[in-house]
Amino acid sequence: MEKTTNLNAAPPNPGFRFYLGIGMFVTSFFMLPTGLVLKGFADTPYLKGLILAAFWISAPVMKITSIAIMGKPSYLWIQYKFNHFYHHVAELHRVSKTRYNIGLVMFFLPFVPNYILAYSPNLFPDAYLLRSGIHFIFDLVVISGLFVLGGDFWDKLRALFIYTARAKFEDEPEEGQLPAQ
Repeated sequence: MEKTTNLNAAPPNPGFRFYLGIGMFVTSFFMLPTGLVLKGFADTPYLKGLILAAFWISAPVMKITSIAIMGKPSYLWIQYKFNHFYHHVAELHRVSKTRYNIGLVMFFLPFVPNYILAYSPNLFPDAYLLRSGIHFIFDLVVISGLFVLGGDFWDKLRALFIYTARAKFEDEPEEGQLPAQ
């Protein structure tokens, strides 16, 4: 007899094992830096090497152990949470024409200061921090513009790098059909 499950039903929260495993997994990232700090307090080179080796080896062992502690219920719970987030929050939606135009301006406008800087650097301030700050802000605007443009733009951007990709417009007739009059 096969066991049938509802794929849309949320699996139960794994509880203590999940949080213990996550805690151990996060802690494992701090093992090597901790070993480097503690190595400075050791007197002999052998003790320094022993401390560093112990903390260096313990990080991947802790990662594997944390995954084993969490087990399959935690994996299924994490998988459900990611799928739920993707399908309800991050799924591609069609954007309005106004939002699309705002996104295009946000995407292309930050390229202007780079051209000005290349050909007329005297128009920008000489202060390195101010100039770097301006570039950083414009980089954030470009990235934000990609998200404002929506999922269809990501497909269009991806198609730029595919040789066989073709642009197909909605009001364009299919091959072999006469255009609508």
